[in-house]
Amino acid sequence: MASASTTSNENSSSGNNESESDIESDSCDDSETTESLSSFDQSEEEDQLSSEDVIEEPASRQLPSEFEINEEKPSKVEPTDVSDCDLERSELKECEGILRKLSLLIWKTLSKSNMVSLLKDFVESEFFLIDGDSLFITCVSNVNFKKGQTLHFFYIVEQFLHDFIQKEAKFVIVFFKDAENMYFSYPELQALRMILIQHLEHNTDVTIHTEFSNCLSPEWEIFLQQCYPYFLIVSERGITPCQTDFLNIFIIHALQKKISIVQPSGIESDVLRIYGYCASSCYSHRLFFEMHEKQLRHALHAYVIEYFQKSQGTGIFLYGHLKLNLGDMQKEIHQTLSLLQNLWPEGADIRSVVCSISCSVTLKLYKKMLHEAEDCENLNICTENHNTQDLKKPPTLKEAADLCRMLCLTVVLLQRLPLFQRAKSRIITHVWDSTLSPFLRMLKKCEFFILKQLEARNNWNVNFTGLPDLTDNILWKNIAYYYEIEYSRGLNLELGDTLKQECLKLWNTVLLFSGDGDLGGLIPLRTTSRPFLTQKETSPGGSNQEIHKSGLIPLKAEIIEEYAGDIMSELPFLSSDDPAVLSLSKKREFDELTHWHSARPLSDDFERTRCSSDAKSKDAKGKWEIQKLHHFYHVFGKSLIGSNRSVRIVQERALPPPENSSGKKKRKHQKTNAEKFIEENQKRQLAKLEKREEERWNNLSLYIEKEIKESPKSGIKRLEDFLQICPVKSVRFTAEMVGMDACFKLWMEYCLKTEAESRDISIIINLMKRIHIIHEKYSELLQNTHRQKLAKYLRYIGFDNLAHSLYPQVAQSRTEKDISKYSVHMGAARFQLTYMGPYLFREERSDPDPRVQHFIPDTWQRELLDVVDNNESAVIVAPTSSGKTYASYYCMEKILREGNEGVVVYVAPTKALVNQVVGTVCNLFTKALPKGLVVCGTFTRDYRHDALNCQILVTVPQCLEILLLSPHNQKWVKRMRYVIFDEVHCLGGEIGAEVWEHLLVMIRCPFLALSATISNPEHLTEWLVLIKRYWQHVESTMENSGSSQNALKASKKQQRKRIEKSSHIVRLVWYKERYNDLEKYVCSLKDNDFLIEHYHPCAALTVNHIEKYGIPLDLGFSPRESILLYDAMVHVWPEWPRMQELEPEEFSCFKNKVVIMRADAKKYEEELKKEVIHWTQLDRTKVNQLLEYLKPQTFDSSETEKRRMFPCFVEKLKEMDRLPAIFFSYNIHSVELSASRLLTNLINKRNTHNNPISEREKKNLNKKLWKAIRSQKRNYAAFLNSDSNARIQRIILWEAEIKEIKKNIKKHNEVSPECTYTDHTAVDNQTLMKILRRLRGTRQCYKLHSLLRRGIGYHHGSMEYKERQVVEMLFRLKHIKVVTATSTLALGINMPCKSVVFTEDSVFLDALNFRQMSGRAGRRGEDLIGNVFFYDIPLPKIQRLLKSNVPKLKGQFPLSISLVLRLMLLVAKANDKEDAKAKALSVLQHSLMSFKRPKIECMLKFYFIYSLQFLVTEGYLNEKCVPIGYTGLVSHLHYHEPANFVLVSLLVKGLFHKLCIPISIDGRKTFSEDVMETLVVVLANLFGRRYLPPCVENFKKKFSPSIVTLDDLPKDFAAVVEEHNNRMQGNFGSFLLTISKLADMRKEYQLPLSEIDFSGKECEDSELVSHLMPGAESRTAVSPFACLSNITDQDLFDINVVNDAKYGRCF
Repeated sequence: MASASTTSNENSSSGNNESESDIESDSCDDSETTESLSSFDQSEEEDQLSSEDVIEEPASRQLPSEFEINEEKPSKVEPTDVSDCDLERSELKECEGILRKLSLLIWKTLSKSNMVSLLKDFVESEFFLIDGDSLFITCVSNVNFKKGQTLHFFYIVEQFLHDFIQKEAKFVIVFFKDAENMYFSYPELQALRMILIQHLEHNTDVTIHTEFSNCLSPEWEIFLQQCYPYFLIVSERGITPCQTDFLNIFIIHALQKKISIVQPSGIESDVLRIYGYCASSCYSHRLFFEMHEKQLRHALHAYVIEYFQKSQGTGIFLYGHLKLNLGDMQKEIHQTLSLLQNLWPEGADIRSVVCSISCSVTLKLYKKMLHEAEDCENLNICTENHNTQDLKKPPTLKEAADLCRMLCLTVVLLQRLPLFQRAKSRIITHVWDSTLSPFLRMLKKCEFFILKQLEARNNWNVNFTGLPDLTDNILWKNIAYYYEIEYSRGLNLELGDTLKQECLKLWNTVLLFSGDGDLGGLIPLRTTSRPFLTQKETSPGGSNQEIHKSGLIPLKAEIIEEYAGDIMSELPFLSSDDPAVLSLSKKREFDELTHWHSARPLSDDFERTRCSSDAKSKDAKGKWEIQKLHHFYHVFGKSLIGSNRSVRIVQERALPPPENSSGKKKRKHQKTNAEKFIEENQKRQLAKLEKREEERWNNLSLYIEKEIKESPKSGIKRLEDFLQICPVKSVRFTAEMVGMDACFKLWMEYCLKTEAESRDISIIINLMKRIHIIHEKYSELLQNTHRQKLAKYLRYIGFDNLAHSLYPQVAQSRTEKDISKYSVHMGAARFQLTYMGPYLFREERSDPDPRVQHFIPDTWQRELLDVVDNNESAVIVAPTSSGKTYASYYCMEKILREGNEGVVVYVAPTKALVNQVVGTVCNLFTKALPKGLVVCGTFTRDYRHDALNCQILVTVPQCLEILLLSPHNQKWVKRMRYVIFDEVHCLGGEIGAEVWEHLLVMIRCPFLALSATISNPEHLTEWLVLIKRYWQHVESTMENSGSSQNALKASKKQQRKRIEKSSHIVRLVWYKERYNDLEKYVCSLKDNDFLIEHYHPCAALTVNHIEKYGIPLDLGFSPRESILLYDAMVHVWPEWPRMQELEPEEFSCFKNKVVIMRADAKKYEEELKKEVIHWTQLDRTKVNQLLEYLKPQTFDSSETEKRRMFPCFVEKLKEMDRLPAIFFSYNIHSVELSASRLLTNLINKRNTHNNPISEREKKNLNKKLWKAIRSQKRNYAAFLNSDSNARIQRIILWEAEIKEIKKNIKKHNEVSPECTYTDHTAVDNQTLMKILRRLRGTRQCYKLHSLLRRGIGYHHGSMEYKERQVVEMLFRLKHIKVVTATSTLALGINMPCKSVVFTEDSVFLDALNFRQMSGRAGRRGEDLIGNVFFYDIPLPKIQRLLKSNVPKLKGQFPLSISLVLRLMLLVAKANDKEDAKAKALSVLQHSLMSFKRPKIECMLKFYFIYSLQFLVTEGYLNEKCVPIGYTGLVSHLHYHEPANFVLVSLLVKGLFHKLCIPISIDGRKTFSEDVMETLVVVLANLFGRRYLPPCVENFKKKFSPSIVTLDDLPKDFAAVVEEHNNRMQGNFGSFLLTISKLADMRKEYQLPLSEIDFSGKECEDSELVSHLMPGAESRTAVSPFACLSNITDQDLFDINVVNDAKYGRCF
């Protein structure tokens, strides 16, 4: 074995002449070649790399001990040209520094990676890359894998890949050619790698690439350009330092290509998702690669490639003196393959081919090597410098033949024995003798060359099915053990005729091709006596825990029988006198009423939440706080719904039904005199109103016309304001005509100016807007004179076709030359699409709905109202800002009107959204309620008020779950009439998703589930329908069981029940059209200026994506983008056949149309999309050119530079009139820092613009003010002592002077509009001060106050809720225009803005978050169009965000042990036992994850059974499933599982009591600092751990003086935790053994991915086989593939083994 010092030198400098580098050709002089032995000479005892190899940077990966790669030293090779070698060494020295810098950069990058779900926004056409060598290294490093077990290895590989395929992932595996050389010193790994490549190619459908040389080759560059991968799975460490460098270069190359990196060592998966540590690209990677690309290419070429290519061409010395020529070996293999192909022309088994050729060629060459050595006169010539080790005695030719004979028998057994029989193989602890190692490795090298040459042969049909089972080293050693030890002791067993014949055939083939008849026949297999095996002392790999009798503890509970009775009936149970049953805890039933450490009452979770303002509070100060809070909510609510919305007084009366809701026809009846009188009175009032509005318009019209002429923008705004509040249609028509005339006159004036002055196209836009409105909305008021005027205006601006279609008789008063100057020189259709897209009319309903007062609802919105009226449930999917939330407030109003008992629960995902809804409800609804009841209450984990005495409860999911599972709150639960789930797509999240699922399955009342981002709402609705059917069945069962008691109920109640039965209907309301278009822009920095390019949606597509999947449905265009696409298509293909047909002026939906509707533009968009798809069938190159033409031009710059220029970017948006805007980032520090930078920029800007004279005047005024106030105070003091009128006059003068001075100072202090983002006209000063006063007492009061004064705010989850509310209010009131925020504003917060800016990339910026965040832009009724800006986001990421689909809702694993305990507590302690049991069964039976998936449903039942067994064993349930012991504490801390169970173990042992012993200081009891620090460490280990990426563990050096990693637990605490873990492992292992009897073994003998079946008929006619495979060890619960690596049931008690070794697909 290599010494420690040698190992240290090897890692310290890869270019040092004294170091050895794992590579066989590392020799330039005798001192190096004679100081080491060949890696072929290593034994199995030289097993693994030392952990000390990694000091400052990862150099190599630890592999299982059987691979024997402990710093393998190069073999002696033939001398090469010394000058070449010296040159290479100098080149390597130059690369060494760069590679070290690269290693450190890669480590820093990977150490900052985040654990994310890898496939959450996967695009159908996209794939990710898996580095084949990283996959190989990861699977070889598996803790269960033993050397030589190729079948188990492939089982591990296929499990890894199959897990991705099951989750609909698409991937490509790449094996670089040059990476093959890395394994030259390790023939076994080299051969295994080649087997892996050929297996994936021949036996699976996985796409693999082996044609690329390395990651810097031109071919690889082209591949990445054509097929941009989603991310790259690549290992951060290789087997050797050299391979680590190779991988590092691969990683930096991918990062500079903006491809994210995922580490395979940290990948985890559950039933639905795969998680991994993902590191994103940044500018530093691109900069490093650009600076050092030449050196990296040189290093890859010299240090990795040439280094190995030279070594492959040299001769290798075995045993110090036997020379193996690799060239001769390859020639022999080539000749033998040709001969064997003639002998076995078709269908030859790959195992027979490899075995026969490798044995024959190896024996032939070995014989030649022995003869050459005998002819050598002086063997010491080659080994004169080998003074550190003794030479190993090589085996003789007959001994080598014995090994090959046993190998042939092994291969025959692999071919003939089924897997279930081989899984019974006995376990021996012997290993190959070290003297055999070179010969065995020679066999592996031969095996590698055979496979490589077979790959090049296309004319031989070899059966590759057996390739994954090519060798079985343990079986080979077992055979050797029998013949060496047992056979020599007289145990003679028959091989069997069939096996003997097959083995004889194979051995005869070996003899035929070896050309040596002296090797002997097959029998006997051993002809020599040399020991091949040696005893190896090994510690047992598995747990030492004794395997107890399998069986479950018998439990008695109805819920168990109803849910899992079918499985329980097939499982064995322990008898009542079994020790495991007798040792169960006999604790009393759960009646934990006080805290464990004090006598204070221990209430449930609801009561533990802080009660901030219950209505029952009688404290005066408390009441004042309540009043203050409600007042703020009213102010807060006004900012949400506007001050023009009147407060709705809700009385107990039904809402008016819609006119068409009743099926009865209205009867015609004569009007009464009273009705006639009312009608006439209304007409008189309408006439008065019309006259008054006409007078008002006459007074304003001249002023508005004048203002339009002087300032078009403000004049048009004033006109729009008048039209918005004018209720008389005729007056509005007159105003529109006047506005149109004014715009036309203004346009004519502009056109008559000199050509140097540019025309303002906004005038024509407003003119056309007026024409559209007049033509569409006032068509009944239009007369011929009006039409003539409209036609005239259209003709003047160049739209002759529209003028003719509107009024064919329009006269031409001027020549064409005269009016051409007024033309816009553009077709009418093109102009409307290009400039008037936001103003295009939609097809909206004009008939009002009596249920809605403030607007006319669309058809889909009326459907929502019908759902509520019919007491039904609905899943509502509609884009952000479409108006879906109105149905929830209509639902609240309905329940409030019905009575005082009903409760509506509004479930919001975040506290910010809770506060928003509470503010809206408080401002919308008031109601006279009995004393003690209120309209609205709140319940969150931090605070609650009026939670159980309100009619509208706004809460978060976790708190509603507490109420539903609380045994003592079931009476309140029955009061629920409706539950509204806002942002229900959180059901598909990674954290907390199961809580949403629990709520949906437990509620019996109707619900509304709202979301804007669900891709599979039909699936969700179908699942919810199933749940409602379940509750319908439950209710009918309960009614039938209590029919006698219900017989006397009143008819009204029966009628009500009949109505409620209809509530089991679940509707899907899916509205797909977004009200406002979103346009995207890409921002890049060039020469200290910002280049903002429009990003066309089609630029995100690729030809492959369009060919396979078309254009995504939600990838919509604005009308302007449709024109841009058409123009691009014409530019790319001037001879395009459909060019004229799709020309905007000729398109059928646009031709001669005065008003193009929104629906027309959508039809045009769809036609263009169809044509793009058609182009892919005609000519892919043209589509490629089209997409490239649409892509924006971008320039890269550093993150630092972009952060520095961020204030300038905001100024640019201000100039473009794109504010207000929200700037999203995922980093809280960046959010606050960006806001501070903006403030600093504004202050500097103001200081620059300030006049020095003005500053002096300001100082003088301050002095005068100070003097005036001082004089005033003196006069006041004198006035108190005298009655002088003069003094009174003087005081009055001083007050006037002070007032004037303050006025002047205020003028000097005013901030110019250029130095602020505030709109001073939006909020009056009094309201502003009232809002800002809410910041008092908050942590960041001063900082936030300064920012808000300048129109800047920030928003993130770590802020106090008061601070967030103030920012939200002022942004809605348009006082602030810039908000930097995290994703806290993504979920439903009402923050309307013009623009959304993504300021930095993050692994958390996925398709779902992108849609949620971008949905803030262009809210309905606020902006005409939404703008999305990508600032510092890589183009590939933008493409992925735009074309990726929103993740499908698949649910989350719904159960936990704590949840099962809470369900048992509910069932046992609830007053209504039947209702409680129905809820518990609903949770267990109706998981979204198991919907339509019976296997997962079965798996959940097993988990439920295990949970019960665990809870009973640990003393939380008794045998009747009644909670006992510490149930209350564990259930309260359910969200900290499994730390809650560990905490109980620590409490039971009394460790906290021993630790927390107070000391007395000055008569006061306190705790020492050591005690407090220890307590913090313990609690942090339990409840506050954050896991670091795996690569961090590879570094021992601490890079920071602060404590980054958490300290270990104190020894006594750690001992208890270890004891707890051992019990858990024992429980789980025993459970696996018990349920293994139900395993479906049909697929357990198939490889998961290739599905190659290794079952078959058991061999019964061989005594030797029965002896070798007796099945003595218990292996009932272990995968048969894992059994090949000697894994037994005992190993299931080792947590490191159990995940890979248990049955993979058994249930």
